[in-house]
Amino acid sequence: MDIYVQSCGLHPKQDYCWLKIIETGDRLQDNPPLLVQVKDKNGREGLITDFYYSEAPSIVLARGNSKSILVITALVATDRSKIYGRTIRNSLAIITDDTKLLKTIADRASQHWDDFRHQIDLAVKFDEESGFNVDLPTIKSYIKNITPSNSTSDKLTKIIQVTDLNIAEEELKKKNRSTMIILQVIVAIAFIAIIVFLWAKQVN
Repeated sequence: MDIYVQSCGLHPKQDYCWLKIIETGDRLQDNPPLLVQVKDKNGREGLITDFYYSEAPSIVLARGNSKSILVITALVATDRSKIYGRTIRNSLAIITDDTKLLKTIADRASQHWDDFRHQIDLAVKFDEESGFNVDLPTIKSYIKNITPSNSTSDKLTKIIQVTDLNIAEEELKKKNRSTMIILQVIVAIAFIAIIVFLWAKQVN
């Protein structure tokens, strides 16, 4: 299970960003794969980001064959908002191959929004270095104790029926793009070095 949290720090330079929360307690500034083409049950197509508004309470569950992603937005941080002077909203993204678990979490958030918001709020604190940090054991413990409900609420939940969501391929593409950029930089440096060498040879 990969868990990402989006929030901001106390200082103006520490704007909203996504952090991938690692098991060791470390965090890595990284975006969850939200730029993935999906289609809902009504046939509407778009990116996952097209199906929610980050400043409004939204729950989006995108189901795939290999992995699924749950995105929950606009979880207001009470105490940090008071310190900051205006509303801070946390967002949560969870990626796993256990779609049933994500549906259970989505149902819980939909039916008990204030409690869910509060539990996530407890796990996110200001941090001088990265802007904020996340207590992963707190979130995992809360998720572990969520029990499936027989009733569901669609008040907030937007279930996206996904035709093809392969997060592994999306992450591979991102790595390939990074590799390509590095190769382009190396080629550019080599090209400049050759030009400088030839120019220096002509001068001498």
